[in-house]
Amino acid sequence: MKLAMLNCLKSNTVCTGAACLRAFLQREKSFADYTEESVELVAFMRCNGCGKPVEKDAGMLEKMDRLKSIGVDVVHLGVCTKNNGVECDTITRIAQCLSQRGIKVVRGTH
Repeated sequence: MKLAMLNCLKSNTVCTGAACLRAFLQREKSFADYTEESVELVAFMRCNGCGKPVEKDAGMLEKMDRLKSIGVDVVHLGVCTKNNGVECDTITRIAQCLSQRGIKVVRGTH
């Protein structure tokens, strides 16, 4: 199984990705379901930021198409710590677009 992680761009100010990667490598928290499965982490990315409709963001569309082309099965979404743990509209819309491409979306990384 091929897996990717997507986090909010706003989280870049405080997030190194270390907790996400640790949770993945130790198969804990939202990755606990993969303990008996061979999983390859093939992408770790951020959104392109707020304010631009995802459907008109050529860069984000290219990223999602790239995930599909490399055979990503599931994308785990991280929640922006700057947003009090609430998923933003941009991440919600990206999740919908990923689902439309046949990529499973799981909310949570650690």
